[in-house]
Amino acid sequence: MTKVLIISNKSDITSDFIVKSLRENSIEFYRFNTEELTKSVTFSLDFSSSSYQIIDSKFERSFNLQEFTSVYYRRPELPVFNSVELSIGEINFVKNEFIYALEGIYKLLRNAYWISPLYSIREAENKIYQLDIAKALGFKIPNSIITDSYKQVSLFFKENKEECVIKPIKSGLIEDNTDSKVVFTNVLKSVPENKQKISFAPNYLQSHIFKKGDIRVIVVGDKIFATLIHSQEYSTTKVDWRKGEMNLYHEKINLPEDIKIKCIALLRTLKLRYGAIDFILDNNGNYIFLEINPNGQWAWIEKQTGYKITQEIVNLLQNETF
Repeated sequence: MTKVLIISNKSDITSDFIVKSLRENSIEFYRFNTEELTKSVTFSLDFSSSSYQIIDSKFERSFNLQEFTSVYYRRPELPVFNSVELSIGEINFVKNEFIYALEGIYKLLRNAYWISPLYSIREAENKIYQLDIAKALGFKIPNSIITDSYKQVSLFFKENKEECVIKPIKSGLIEDNTDSKVVFTNVLKSVPENKQKISFAPNYLQSHIFKKGDIRVIVVGDKIFATLIHSQEYSTTKVDWRKGEMNLYHEKINLPEDIKIKCIALLRTLKLRYGAIDFILDNNGNYIFLEINPNGQWAWIEKQTGYKITQEIVNLLQNETF
């Protein structure tokens, strides 16, 4: 019998979709919101009796980790510590203890069916690795360079006719104690004269490709859900469609067969069961690979298009077919 563990946080709307579908399909599950540790949720890993439990006081229930057959992994968060009795160093110590405790729990779940395997997600998140694999599989990619060399940045900028974008290697999120912001993909108008601005950190540059639109491809197992995002309708979303506050038109599309095959091959190479792949559709109709988010959001795509992404994920959790 299928029993699903959702590892997430309270605010994750994507997990809400999975919860609703599991209920509708009468599939037993537990949603483990990891930031509730120290509050309504505790755990007990008793190696003497081989009893590995999560205890949720809100439900007045304990859950045996060994009984879960499938795991849906979606952005767990750490508990927040505001104790005036602890120093910053002590708080960091406790956080690390929770991090490693959770890592241990994940290891205890190693025989369950994961969407996707945790360590495959972590490996696949590296954009340098992604580009290397995508190129090897035959995807078209933009001219790309990642460097902290002022000379190499200047040379790349000139070689690409001063038409480049600059983007984060990771997520682009900058968090401060009082505020946070996101660094998007931006057009690089010129190379700074101050060489330290380049050598201070890695710089991820790509050739600026003028496009008809952006394509988000959700892959679940071997099922493809492709959407054309009409990003060129507004000036603010031409370079990075995520910048816009407006509701961009999303259109269901069918991918060329060779692109479908490569998308499936990409997931298999990265040992993923789910992936959100971003392409540019250029003015010549070419599909240009940008990146894959191995744990990316998809709920808004389902709402915009009516795709049955939730049900396909639940099918995988239940049938373990990929």
